[in-house]
Amino acid sequence: MGELSRQWLRRRLGVFDIYALVHADVQSTFYFLAGYVALAAGLWGFVGTVYGVVLMAAIALTYGEMGSRFPETGGSYLYVKYSFGAAVAYLSTWLLAFDQVVMIAYGTIDAAKAVLKLLHGATGAFEVLLALVFSGVLFLLALLGIRESASWGKAVAVMDLTLMFSLIVTALATRPSAPPFFNWGGVEAANLFLAFSLLSRGFTGLDALGQLAGEAREPLVQVPKATVLLITIGALGALGLMASIMSALTPHDLTDPAIAPVLLAEKMHPVLYYLVAANIIAVMLTAALTGYIAFSRLTYILADEGHLPPHFWRLHKRFRTPHISLTVAFTASLLLIYVGEIKIILAIYALGSLINYLLVALALAKASRSGTLHGAFSTPLIAGVPLSVWMAIALIPIGIALTLIEKYPYLWAWGLWIAAGAVLYYYRKTAARSRP
Repeated sequence: MGELSRQWLRRRLGVFDIYALVHADVQSTFYFLAGYVALAAGLWGFVGTVYGVVLMAAIALTYGEMGSRFPETGGSYLYVKYSFGAAVAYLSTWLLAFDQVVMIAYGTIDAAKAVLKLLHGATGAFEVLLALVFSGVLFLLALLGIRESASWGKAVAVMDLTLMFSLIVTALATRPSAPPFFNWGGVEAANLFLAFSLLSRGFTGLDALGQLAGEAREPLVQVPKATVLLITIGALGALGLMASIMSALTPHDLTDPAIAPVLLAEKMHPVLYYLVAANIIAVMLTAALTGYIAFSRLTYILADEGHLPPHFWRLHKRFRTPHISLTVAFTASLLLIYVGEIKIILAIYALGSLINYLLVALALAKASRSGTLHGAFSTPLIAGVPLSVWMAIALIPIGIALTLIEKYPYLWAWGLWIAAGAVLYYYRKTAARSRP
């Protein structure tokens, strides 16, 4: 892992650096899903968001605790491998990699929607074409060596926090209403299964906490602090945004749920509208670029561990970037974008992350019970197992079950991805056994 880390990061990370690099992943998901959650949950939107925030906190704490026990690059692959072996770790990481490709698709599509809303006042026409262009540009940037930059991440995070909290305060101050139903008290839930399924997957990207533990200056101190910062800001932002939507908008105002924050800003003030739209574009494109880089890192880990063919491990001779992995991510993202069906992305996104999160929580439980790993940070122990684990194993299976029940017609996409992973894994193992 050393060569790739040196290519992508030139300095060690601090607390806000770590937070900023995770921020776009986590926030972009909820920005994308908030409008769909509101329409599906109706008057229960805010109550459901509380559930999503509690689940987010449990997952973040789990990764924070594991990151303090494994202060090295490798993230969830190392965690799952430690407790359950290399084969299970491979499957978990391969599923997580698929979500990075989907992140590229929804990030570029949502950015395209925001651009068209700014330019034409409506989304729809040309959004697929523009998203394809965005994905191509980001692919080239990642290929040429534009890094996952802490400086850029912090700039986007500061801009996003400033504008989105300004939007939330403005909406709640000018359109005050009482929780938990706000002005949606008479709005019936259209599909609570769908709403809670989306909320279960509304804060993905938290796995980056583990990956970045190996690149912090003082991981035993900084990873826990970044975890607390992420939970605090994420909870306030998610609850505030949902409260604002339910106070200032009606279901009829959500003409395109994918850009609910932009529609909310349009109701508030013209200046805020333009600023928030530009911010959403920046956050979504940053998340999509992070998807490229994260996919490359995950497949690099798997190739470095001998699970994937060495092509995924090799760096471009000139640009020193994992060009094969980036090309695979680009090709897969084009397929998802070209289909142009948001409902497919909503269906398949983050199921792999939930499975990965559950395995990491179980790995932390096993490590804690065995007493073989010690970290600088832990939630209170109950029967030798951290409270964060009990919260995670109570809530994550609910999200997995709801997603499977609600979106089973789309599981063929996951089947194809798992089949491709199995073929690559079998090919690699067969090639390794055949060597003299």
